[in-house]
Amino acid sequence: MSIIQIMSRCLRSAALVCMTLAGTAWAQAPQSSLSLIFLDPTGVVGPSDAIPIYLRLSNNDPSLAFVVDGSLPDGGLDPALLPTTGTYWDPATAAYVSSDFASYTWFNLSVGFGCSGSFTAAGLCTNGPPYTFSFAANPFSNPFTLAAGDHIDYLFGSFVPTSGPVAAGSYEFYRSVIWLDVYGVDANGTAISTVLFPAQTCTGDSAAACASSGFFTRVVAVPEPETYALMVLGLAMLGWQLRRREQS
Repeated sequence: MSIIQIMSRCLRSAALVCMTLAGTAWAQAPQSSLSLIFLDPTGVVGPSDAIPIYLRLSNNDPSLAFVVDGSLPDGGLDPALLPTTGTYWDPATAAYVSSDFASYTWFNLSVGFGCSGSFTAAGLCTNGPPYTFSFAANPFSNPFTLAAGDHIDYLFGSFVPTSGPVAAGSYEFYRSVIWLDVYGVDANGTAISTVLFPAQTCTGDSAAACASSGFFTRVVAVPEPETYALMVLGLAMLGWQLRRREQS
């Protein structure tokens, strides 16, 4: 490798540091510097409202960027944090088989839903009732860079009433995750893969377990009788105005 090639790699991004001349290694923010929190974690909604979930992924390292780039060695990630084993589907045994990575071929960053809380039916993850979850578009590109001290806000998805108005009460959701697919091959050339979670809102499944990190909750409020009366009166006035326009 020529000096020009080495310099070119070193200057590829201001956030990436070329550490050695042989076997390019990249310095980047460790996963421990990442944090994922709910924006607007609490609120009051109506029984027929769709409920969007917005998140903030932050890189709290003051000097290094967090990078996922499929064109870089090891995807730009710290080799010490990469998985050593993956799995593949064996049709002969109709089961997943574990195997060691011989090399890595691709990395893809996206979002994931942790099956926890009371918005959706127990054990059905994103399916209701009372709500059904719908993912928004993947907010992460490849390559993806989150600069030192920077953050990205994005729409994770929405809870939508499964079948008509939802009963009044408090609903909770605990775990949204950053999902990193790791692809590669084993010593036999068999394609294998696994998943890492660089950041998540909480690792627990209850309000008590997630109290320190925070969780997402919405109170579904049913209008008071006085509110219904005002609504009926408003509709009646609207109907009267429409009839008056037809007669004029």
